[in-house]
Formats: sequence, C-alpha cells, structure tokens
Amino acid sequence: MDASIVAKWVLPGEPHQENAVKLMEDYVSGTAELCAPSFISQEIANALWRAVKLRRISDEDAQVSLKALNDMQIELYELDWDQLSQTLKIACKLNLTIYDASYLFLTQKVKSRLITADNKLYEMVKGHFEVLHIKDYL
Repeated sequence: MDASIVAKWVLPGEPHQENAVKLMEDYVSGTAELCAPSFISQEIANALWRAVKLRRISDEDAQVSLKALNDMQIELYELDWDQLSQTLKIACKLNLTIYDASYLFLTQKVKSRLITADNKLYEMVKGHFEVLHIKDYL
C-alpha cells in the first residue's frame, strides 16, 4: 500500500475512506497483509503536519494517529542502494518519482500488488504492475 491509503485512515472526510478503513480492519483481523517502504512514516507524518497547519485535525489527534499506526506494526522495508538502483529503473521507465517507484519495487519484491488511492499513479502503472485502486477494494 502507499501513503494515500494510510492518509485515509487518519484524516477525516477523505474520498473512499470506508474502503481504506475496511482494508485496515482486514489487516488488523489478519485477513490482509500490508507492507510499505520505511519512508511512508515520514510521508504520513508530513500529511498529519499539513492537516494540523490547515486546522483539519488537532496536534493531539495527529499524535494519537502516529501512535496508533506504530501500534499496528505494519512491516516497513528499508531499501538498500542496489534496490534503489532497481527502483530508479522503474522510475525512469514509467516517469515516476522515486517514492512512487519504491512502492512498485516493493510490490515486486514481496510478490504482491500495490493498493493506492492516487488516481494519477494508478493510471500510470496499471498496465505495467499489479495495482488496485482503493475504490475497488471490497
């Protein structure tokens, strides 16, 4: 999964939030497995920071969200230099950021599919990688 999914867990009023929450519940119950590159924690912390600055949520709610995410113990992967080299190939081939390409590299590594709510990313990679848009998660 990418950060667009986790953001739906912690920010109120997001589109397709009910599907993202269902995925989270499936993970917690053990019926779904989730993993992400380790930088997802910084992406989510930044999204929470922005939401606090925009007064969408309180600082306290942001702190509670980060603790809850930590408690979920989602498997996070640190990519080494060789893996980043492979990620760079994906990024160059599909004209993606290294961040987005890292999610795709990881899906290959763990033999899974990417679950995203990012419409642009979904459209760019759907013919190249196994990807599921959260709106289609049931």
